[in-house]
Amino acid sequence: MSEPFLPTEVPSTYQPYVNRLRAWLGDTPLQNILEQVEESTDLELYMALQDAVTEINEDFDPNTAWTIATVPSWSTLCSGAALQVLQMKGILSARNSLTYQDAGGVTVSDYDRYGRYTNLFNTLINRYYRAVTSIKRRVNIDACYGGVESEYSWV
Repeated sequence: MSEPFLPTEVPSTYQPYVNRLRAWLGDTPLQNILEQVEESTDLELYMALQDAVTEINEDFDPNTAWTIATVPSWSTLCSGAALQVLQMKGILSARNSLTYQDAGGVTVSDYDRYGRYTNLFNTLINRYYRAVTSIKRRVNIDACYGGVESEYSWV
C-alpha cells in the first residue's frame, strides 16, 4: 500500500474526487440548513472513498486493484463511500446519543440524528451490493473470454 494507512491530509490528486463526493452527498454549509456546516471533513470523505475502494477490491470476488481514480463506476464508488460515511457518523451518534425527558413529559434526543437514516442505509446497501456484484461479474467474464484460443479464430 503506497498511501498511509491513516492519512493526515488529502493528497491534491484526490481532492477533486473528495469535492465531487461532497457535492453528491450535498454536504455543504448551504445545504445543511440547521447547522450551516460541512458535516464531514475532507479527510473523512477521502478515507470513506479509500475504504469503499478497498471493500470493492477485496470483499467481492474476483480481487481487483482499482484506485479511487480507476474504479469503473463512479456512482457505485459514491454509494460505497456514502455507506462508509453513514457508518462513521452512525457509530459517533450511537456513542454520543442521549435521550431524556423533562418534568413536563417532553422527550429530547440529543445527537440522535442517524437513526432516521436506517431505511436509506438499507436501500443504499442493497443497491451497492448489486452494483458491485454486477461489476465484478463483468470483470470476471471479460477475463475469461480474453484467454481462450481456438483454431477457428482465424477463419
